[in-house]
Amino acid sequence: MTDTPTPRYGVRDASNRAVRTLIQGLIVDLSVAVALALSAAIAGGIQWTRAYWIALALAVAKSAVTAIVAYTMRYVVPPGRTANQLGDGEGE
Repeated sequence: MTDTPTPRYGVRDASNRAVRTLIQGLIVDLSVAVALALSAAIAGGIQWTRAYWIALALAVAKSAVTAIVAYTMRYVVPPGRTANQLGDGEGE
């Protein structure tokens, strides 16, 4: 193992990761919403009910939670750190 210093990652890097994750999640959610809208338009008898709006809201909420988790993990466990470096003592 070399003694090269690990680059410092902080709030800015974690925020960048969280924003990118949020944007990616919202793109997926938008794609699903467009696919649902197109299928409703093509099939004819499908209407946007309250259940569809709730499902879309849950998908967007999922993207927000995923972004928060990405921020937390990037800040707590930056790239280059392993489980052994987090304090469990094994393998050091």
